[in-house]
Amino acid sequence: MASIAQAASAQNAPISQTKISAMLGIINFSYLNHAHTAQDTHSFALGGHLYLHSPALAGFSLGIGGDFATWTGIYLHADPELTGPYPSHGIAALRQAYLQYSHGPLVIRGGRQWINTPYANMDYYTFNPRAFTGVSAVVNVMGHSDENPWMGNGPLEINHSLASLSFFAARMYSYESRFSSAFTAANRYTNERNNGFYTLGARYQVHSLGNHFSVQGWYYNFYGFASMFYGQADITRPLGKNMSAFGGFQIISEGDSGAGQSYLAPLNASSVDAHVYGGKIGLQFGHDHDLVSLVADYSPVSYNSFRHGGMIHPYNDLSGTMYTTTMQTGISDYGPGYAYGITSHFGFLDNKLHLNADLIRYLVRYGYGGSVYTYNGAYGFPRGTAVPNQKLWSVDVGFSYRLSHVLKGLYLADYTDISIAQNKVRYPQYHNPYFSNRFYFKYRF
Repeated sequence: MASIAQAASAQNAPISQTKISAMLGIINFSYLNHAHTAQDTHSFALGGHLYLHSPALAGFSLGIGGDFATWTGIYLHADPELTGPYPSHGIAALRQAYLQYSHGPLVIRGGRQWINTPYANMDYYTFNPRAFTGVSAVVNVMGHSDENPWMGNGPLEINHSLASLSFFAARMYSYESRFSSAFTAANRYTNERNNGFYTLGARYQVHSLGNHFSVQGWYYNFYGFASMFYGQADITRPLGKNMSAFGGFQIISEGDSGAGQSYLAPLNASSVDAHVYGGKIGLQFGHDHDLVSLVADYSPVSYNSFRHGGMIHPYNDLSGTMYTTTMQTGISDYGPGYAYGITSHFGFLDNKLHLNADLIRYLVRYGYGGSVYTYNGAYGFPRGTAVPNQKLWSVDVGFSYRLSHVLKGLYLADYTDISIAQNKVRYPQYHNPYFSNRFYFKYRF
């Protein structure tokens, strides 16, 4: 009888050890006051996901996962972010399907997958996070944990590694955007097939006398578009019980790809020459790790290049890489200029309730009232007349609340961005304020 029980236990082990995560929810998006389109737009969708990661056998395991979002019919279909461009009434996609090999500090994935790097990532604010097809690898060289952190359903990354020294490498050939149900070799700048990108990254961190210091560097080659270096350094120093000071610095330097065919001609540009320098300083305090920080970014003009010094970033949207990025705006899309402001985050009710509030002021050398997603004008700007040294202001406010006392895994959140663009006499006039809101109600199980 014992042998029968042991055999049954062995057969059930693959099922019991499989990592399963699922979610169902609703999302509502509203974009108001005609700032970027000819009309107000809304989208309300029901969606969710199911992700599975098998147990390892001789170091090999499988990951598979799908996401879906469906139109509810509450609004006329006007915004594609949640359920895809008209006449689509929904998105269903197998965004993860990979083979993984893990041995000690090394993990390698091949196939459809997520990665989380500064300028190629998921941008997970809809039901359908950005996914990639290719090969990626992480190795924790120093101070890695004996526990395997890669047996779950999350993206491959090094940003949250506990190791002292970590390396990341990826070669991706295609991607699936947040509002598409198919992988493509095109990207946000072109419908032409291209050769994707590769990236190499490293992160080093050290703890000493309560201080924490980390530095990371990344190189990207977006074939036919641009090559990019991104660097970031962060330091945290304790000041007392439940209080610490922190600071950070970031830099971006971007030039031509230098690899094969150039895809810049349809953008009315022949070169890329972008540089961004940023910094932050702040305080973290309280049991819930509340924080307040001052942030700034600066990007100089580089005449006759893409957007006279603007960045090319085919696989990253406004996902918060730059310190002064808000929900709808950022130096990475505005082009040369500068930004500064204050950001904050607070926790309440044993950290179940999170509140955030940010205020950022921008000065854009070539302003189009916040419109950044068309490239049909000179040097890749939107078509029309630029407002020189245009001032813009953005306020982000939001909250998230974990309803675990009602049902474990249940939560709701709401985020609002209000942006105002300066109007000048004899230049195009813009409706103010531009209002965008995102509401989430989800159940994770």
